[in-house]
Amino acid sequence: MRIPDGKANCLATIALFASAAAAGDDASEEGTAEALAVAERFELSALVQAPPTTSSQEKRDRFEQMNEALSNAAYAEAEVIAKQIVENVDQDSANALSARALALHNLAIVQHHSASLESARQNYAAAVTLIATEDNNLSPGLIRPLQGLAIAHLGQGRPDEAYAALDRAQHVSNVNFGPHSFEQLSLLQAKLQIHMDNDDQKAALDALDRIVGLYTRKFDKHSVELLPAMYQKAEIYRRYDMAAAERIALRHILDIKRKNFAENDIGLVETNIQLATNYARTMRTQELRAVVSSKAEKHFKTALRIAENSPDSNWQVKKDCLLALADYYTLFGAQTLAHRYYESAWELLASNEEQLAIRADAMEKPVPLTRPKPDPYANFEYRRDSEKLNPADYLTGEIVVAFTVSDRGRAENINVIEAHPAKFSEMEKRVRKAVERFVYRPRYVNGVAAATGGQRYRTEYYYHEAEYKASVAKSASNRRTGRNPNR
Repeated sequence: MRIPDGKANCLATIALFASAAAAGDDASEEGTAEALAVAERFELSALVQAPPTTSSQEKRDRFEQMNEALSNAAYAEAEVIAKQIVENVDQDSANALSARALALHNLAIVQHHSASLESARQNYAAAVTLIATEDNNLSPGLIRPLQGLAIAHLGQGRPDEAYAALDRAQHVSNVNFGPHSFEQLSLLQAKLQIHMDNDDQKAALDALDRIVGLYTRKFDKHSVELLPAMYQKAEIYRRYDMAAAERIALRHILDIKRKNFAENDIGLVETNIQLATNYARTMRTQELRAVVSSKAEKHFKTALRIAENSPDSNWQVKKDCLLALADYYTLFGAQTLAHRYYESAWELLASNEEQLAIRADAMEKPVPLTRPKPDPYANFEYRRDSEKLNPADYLTGEIVVAFTVSDRGRAENINVIEAHPAKFSEMEKRVRKAVERFVYRPRYVNGVAAATGGQRYRTEYYYHEAEYKASVAKSASNRRTGRNPNR
C-alpha cells in the first residue's frame, strides 16, 4: 500500500525536520539535564521499538547502531541515524505507514534525550496519527507513542495534556489486553509519577493501589515477584509520612523473604533496618527501658546478627548495621549503648586505606541524624492542611546560628550570629528551638566521642512587615518590664 502523497509527505516533512523550527529546542545545559532526568525517571529508552524481523539486515543494523548510540549517550549521532532511518522508509512497501510511524517514534525518543522536546512531541504525535490512519484508533501500536507523547508534554510543563495522552493509551490497552493486564504497568507508573510531581497525594495513592493490584492478581502473596510492588508501596508511604501503612508493606516484604530466603540471607538485612527505622520514627519516649526493648531495637539487632553470620556478608554491610544501631541509641539518648557500637564500627574501619577514608567521612565529623526545620512562615496561625501560602507574597528573612555538637550528639551553645532583618526575636526563638532538637552522630577522635564546635545552620523564612514590627515592639516592651523574650 502506497502512502497517500499529501498526508504522509506533510507529516514526514514537519515531523522529521521539526527541530529546525521548534521553539526552545536549542536547549540550555540545565534544560538538557532536566530532559535527561525526565527520560530516566520514566525509563523512556524502554519505549524504543525494534524493526520487524522481516526487515532487511541493513535496516536492522541501522537500528542497532542508533540504539547503541542512544545507550552510550551519543545523542547527536543517534539523531542523525534516526533521521536517516525515517528518510529511507520505502514508500512503496506494503507496511510503509507502520514503518514510518515506528521510525518517527524512535526519532522522538532520541530527540527527547537531547532535550529537543518540541521536536519530540511533534514526532510522537505524527507517529500516533500514522498508526491511527493505517489501523484504527484502538490499535495496540498506539500505546508506546502515546506514552512518549505524554512524557514530552510533561517535560514541557503540560501535565493535563500528559494525563490525557496516558488516559488514551490506557483505554487502548484495556480494549486490547484487558483492565488487569501487565501491559498497563508502565502507564500506571507514569500516572503515579505525574500525581507525585503535582503533589496530588490522593490520586497518587489511587494509582499505587492499581499498580499493586496488578501484581497481587498475578502472583501469590508470598511470591518474590511481588517484591517490586511492595518496595514501591513502602517507599511512597514513607514519602507521605504514612508510617503505619509503610510498616505493613515492610512486614509483607520481610514475610516474603523469610519464606523464600535462608535464615541468614543477606537480603534480610536491608528490610530489617528499614522496619527498625520505621518503628523508631514513631517512638515518642526516651525512657531507657522502652528504648532497649522496642521492636525497633529488635530489628536493628536482627540485621546486625545476619550481617555478622551470613556467608555473603562483608565489612561494608557490618559497618552499616553497627552505625544504624548506634544511631538509634543516640537518637533516644542511650549514649552508653551507642558508644559501644560506634567503637565497634571504629575498630572495623581500621584495616586499609579504603576503610579509613570511609571512617573519616562517617565518624570523624558530626553526621546529622535528625534536623527538624522551623516553620518558615512567621505567622504562627498558619496550617498547611487549611491554606496554601505563596512565598512570593512575603518578604524573605534569614537567620544563621552557631552551635556545638556535644559528645552525645546534641546541639549546645546555640547563638544567633546573623539575622536579616535584625531583632526579629520571635523568629530567632523559633530557630533556636528547632536547633535544640537537632541530633547528630558525634565526632570520634581516636575511638572516643568528642564535642565539635563551629557548626552553622542557616535558614530562610517568610514574613510580613507588620509581623516584624510587632515582634520588635514586643521585644522592646519585654526589655522595659524585665521579661525574658526567649521563654
